[in-house]
Amino acid sequence: MFKFFSIFYFLIAIISVSFAQSIPFGDSNDSITTSNGITYPIFYYKPLGYDSINSPILWGIHGSNSSGTSPRNDLRNIADRRNALIVSPSNLVPGWGFTNIDTTQGDTVVYWGPTIFKEVYRHILSRENRDNMWVYMIGFSAGGQSVTRYMLLRQVFLDSIPIRMTVSSNPLFYSFCTDFLNGSCMAWPCGLGIPDLSTDFLPLSVYDAYFICNEHVIQYYNENYAILIGTSDNVNDGGVFAGGCSCGQGNSRYNRAQNFYQFSTSDAILRGTTLKWQYGEVPGVDHNQYLMYNTILAGDSMPLAERLLFETPYHDVPHLVSSVDFIADTTIAYFPNATINFTNTTTLNMNYYWNFGDSTVSSAVNPTHTYTYADTFTVTLKGYGAGCNNEVVKNKYITIIDSSSFIQLNSNNKVLKFYPNPSYGNITIQTSAEAIEIIEIYNCIGNKTDEIIVKGNNPNYIYNSKNINGLYFIKVKTKENVYTGKVVFR
Repeated sequence: MFKFFSIFYFLIAIISVSFAQSIPFGDSNDSITTSNGITYPIFYYKPLGYDSINSPILWGIHGSNSSGTSPRNDLRNIADRRNALIVSPSNLVPGWGFTNIDTTQGDTVVYWGPTIFKEVYRHILSRENRDNMWVYMIGFSAGGQSVTRYMLLRQVFLDSIPIRMTVSSNPLFYSFCTDFLNGSCMAWPCGLGIPDLSTDFLPLSVYDAYFICNEHVIQYYNENYAILIGTSDNVNDGGVFAGGCSCGQGNSRYNRAQNFYQFSTSDAILRGTTLKWQYGEVPGVDHNQYLMYNTILAGDSMPLAERLLFETPYHDVPHLVSSVDFIADTTIAYFPNATINFTNTTTLNMNYYWNFGDSTVSSAVNPTHTYTYADTFTVTLKGYGAGCNNEVVKNKYITIIDSSSFIQLNSNNKVLKFYPNPSYGNITIQTSAEAIEIIEIYNCIGNKTDEIIVKGNNPNYIYNSKNINGLYFIKVKTKENVYTGKVVFR
């Protein structure tokens, strides 16, 4: 009898622990819609040895012809040995360093990789109910490009991900920290040069890595980072388009990896530092992710990829650049009294350039700005003059709500609110206290385009629009009332 109850309570304990973990053991997946409006599926693998207090993230980024299931499958053995949570976002392969470009708000808004990576990281922390997790990151092929450019760009864009070690495996090409290499222009993402604007059609802010300065590069050369390449990934593809830079960087992936490491070693000395990176080769392996991650070299006891990730001693990275940042006293205001007070939290005194997203700029240190129309605005702060220039871009940071977003029933003074209006996808619908039952959306000619049955006794609901851009009518039904109004989806 004692054995029976012991086993019974042991099983109950296991079940309780399992349900306490937001991400279940074994394989699972979910998705996140980030500030760039893109939804990324995320694939997980949580080993049975996972520790909810100490286990790290093993972040895998796939190549261009695969999905998030690929790193999850090929990193599984390493995760089991290291008790690490595999996080493998699908489609998150910003090979050029950015995930997409938004031209809907006047100035071009570039969603750089570190900003989106940070949102994914915070999503993981929220699911695991943890404040912090070490990250070991590895990418293969296009994912290897993503890693190497992420590590450079994270020197510029504010990044809260605590990187313990990263490995870039078998990318097509790299971002050399130079303007020219072997007679070829190394414009971004090949390097730091300026492109030929007479032939390139995207804005200069996308091509030109003007924001990367000497101090950023020195920090990059001191990162916890490794280059991993298979010696048989040596097909001569020098004539293949690789961001316009393959010929200048080398004739094959193997050749380019060698050249990148050798160039960076020499360039670090010229910049007054010493390269802290690791370099590893897997003999006889070509463009094969599984073998790159799981091949054990002669005389070793673990794959080289695992050794580089988990056995490389960690070192602190110097911070040589002022951290540019700001906060606002509110991120939601109501037109026509839409005044926002911005507080500059930059660490060093600099000259400043603010862009409030409505074609209005300022050079004040702590500006106060009044918006004159309703929309969702991206705010940019650039700092100049304290050694290395820097900037921070907060995408869709300020929401100004038009009074048309309020629907009031005069008979009983009850109010329904929905915002933002205009909306780029999601709108928040709120009643004073009534439970929302049905939400209906109609286009401008009266055809119903969507209907949501809201379950539960909830006065708040976030509606994710599937409508094309334009003017729509919204009808919200509660037990007590029916509210109607207009909303613009962009």
